[in-house]
Amino acid sequence: MEAMNPRPIKPHARKAAALIGWLAVLLGLATPAVALDGPGGGLPVPNPPRISDVICLTDCLALRTASVGSKVQVSGSEMGQVRSISFKATDGRSRIAPDSVTETSVTATVPAGTKPGTVRVIATGGAVSDHSPERLGIGPKPSADTGSARLLDVKASPERAYLFGVKKPTLDFVLGGVAGPTDLRIDLVTASSTVVASEFMTGVLPNQSVQFQWNGRSSSGRAAPPGQYSFRISTTSGEPLGGRGDRDEPAAGLSFQLLGFVFPLPAPHTYGDGIGAGRGHQGVDVLADCGRPLFAARGGRVYWNDYQASGAGNYVVINLAGTGGQSHVYMHLSEPSPLKKGSFVRTGQRIGTVGTTGRSTACHLHFEHWSAPGWYQGGTFLDPTSQLKAWDRYS
Repeated sequence: MEAMNPRPIKPHARKAAALIGWLAVLLGLATPAVALDGPGGGLPVPNPPRISDVICLTDCLALRTASVGSKVQVSGSEMGQVRSISFKATDGRSRIAPDSVTETSVTATVPAGTKPGTVRVIATGGAVSDHSPERLGIGPKPSADTGSARLLDVKASPERAYLFGVKKPTLDFVLGGVAGPTDLRIDLVTASSTVVASEFMTGVLPNQSVQFQWNGRSSSGRAAPPGQYSFRISTTSGEPLGGRGDRDEPAAGLSFQLLGFVFPLPAPHTYGDGIGAGRGHQGVDVLADCGRPLFAARGGRVYWNDYQASGAGNYVVINLAGTGGQSHVYMHLSEPSPLKKGSFVRTGQRIGTVGTTGRSTACHLHFEHWSAPGWYQGGTFLDPTSQLKAWDRYS
């Protein structure tokens, strides 16, 4: 979404404001501002913080229902300068200082008098966010957890997962230390301790293998940003469970890496013609033996699957999930892709094999990347060279 351009100030209004400002300085009512180097001078105005979600972390009745004394997390962007959080209260709104602050989230303890409603944050200098897109519910404090639940066994897999991928980030565990069903909470936490997604599991039975899979989306429903994540298992009140029999030590080995794309041709390969190549070449050629499998670099919806004798040969177009409508195009496949138009493809799913169909002189993949709203849907061609080589390095 493009940011709106600020409305320009008319010259006569600018001059009047400057005269009023200097008059205030001469009368001792103000001090002159220090101009910064650069075109136009002036003092920079920081971007206001933007809230994407608000969730309860401790003493919760539900994901977005807290109680007085609960700790809540407000996540979003431009959060590093937040100095206070505003809650709906019996007498309007109340402001409190945050408990912790990172660039992507702040946490705070719900004060007395808080009522159900939206949350706002205020940054240094007075920049105020919009209201949170979700309301924070307020209810009575939940009863304390009973028993001494602990993890007898726990494992996260795979170590490397992909957004919209074939293999979802998965947590397998066995609960012990309790006699009956237990309600648990599972959080997905970034390396900076921001909780991105949460789910409550009710009636978890002890001494049985339990599996939880994450769909790669945040609690607000958006695709989670790539990065390092960890599963965190706790009671519904937010108390972390000990791991493998040790109540006092959190479970280890629950981290994994979430990546946005996979290299589409995991076979011995070289790079051929680049962009342009003296003939309007709109893509990157990756040379490999015919018959080598090709995989979707990013999951999404199949927009086109066709054959062009004078150019692309067998080709398939995928509109990418979580990108606002960007497209990837795979050309010169050895045979038509088995994918059906309109079907959803997962990151890393096989889409065909390397070939040399159409206008081609060697076995290779011709790969294109198009901006939103997609390939010949109004988008424009983008140079995928740096992206492909980055995926090649880590895949």
